[in-house]
Amino acid sequence: MAANGLETRNLTSYIGDFTLKDINLEVKKGTIMGLVGRNGAGKTTFIKTILNMIPRAEGEVMFNGILLFGNEEIIKGKVGVVFDNPIYPPNLKAIKIKKLMAPLYPSFDENMFDQLMERFELDTKKKFLAYSKGMKMKFSIAMALSHNPDLLILDEPTSGLDPAARADVLDLLLDFMQEDNKSILFSTHITSDLEKIADYLTIIDEGKIVLSQNKEELLEEYVLVQVDKESITDALRKEIIGAKETAFGYSGLCKKEKLNDVPGIKMARPTIEDLVVFFRGEELSC
Repeated sequence: MAANGLETRNLTSYIGDFTLKDINLEVKKGTIMGLVGRNGAGKTTFIKTILNMIPRAEGEVMFNGILLFGNEEIIKGKVGVVFDNPIYPPNLKAIKIKKLMAPLYPSFDENMFDQLMERFELDTKKKFLAYSKGMKMKFSIAMALSHNPDLLILDEPTSGLDPAARADVLDLLLDFMQEDNKSILFSTHITSDLEKIADYLTIIDEGKIVLSQNKEELLEEYVLVQVDKESITDALRKEIIGAKETAFGYSGLCKKEKLNDVPGIKMARPTIEDLVVFFRGEELSC
């Protein structure tokens, strides 16, 4: 069996009073995994832990079947990372940053970098601090793609971009995925981006994975429901995740299979945002 692009086993870390607990996750080669959750749920902590920027307390991280710890130099050359807050030296010009970073990656493609900078309309002679937030994000994406990584790890990569620029970045990511051995871990609060390109979804809450599943299967398995007060039963109410009482009855999220032959019910296809809103750690048994 081919190794996953990224795999974590029982990964645990601590930062302040926050705990990332027993994270087991697989990002298969040839797929885009969307990582979603509320602010403070643990998305960035997870990313920094798998990159060893936050020390792990327990567990393992593997890229292409190779353990990260002890093989960081080899592995990180094949991983592209984009953070919400880019960490490049602010007083250096973009061209100088590229010249400093390129030798760290044997596969760095100068022509691709130039093409991406032109596509993003970025002036390489400007200092990084002179870029807007959106421009800094575009530069970070150009740098990450230019060294031809096998795995892209993206933490809010479309944050600060206007709709046209976001669409352009999503197109770039789909182009990147044309090679079967590539994979992406895409953490974002802009869930509409994941609606367009993600293959799988992982929802994290309070430092734990609530679920991790094929996106389309997940969106087909659950429905948004509204049940008339006359039709609600104690048994059905227990099946509704995040059940809220309204003037007309009860609303929430529920598995389709639990709703056979239930009268007085309205159903709608959920969005990824709906899943994030309704799923919480304490509802794992639902």
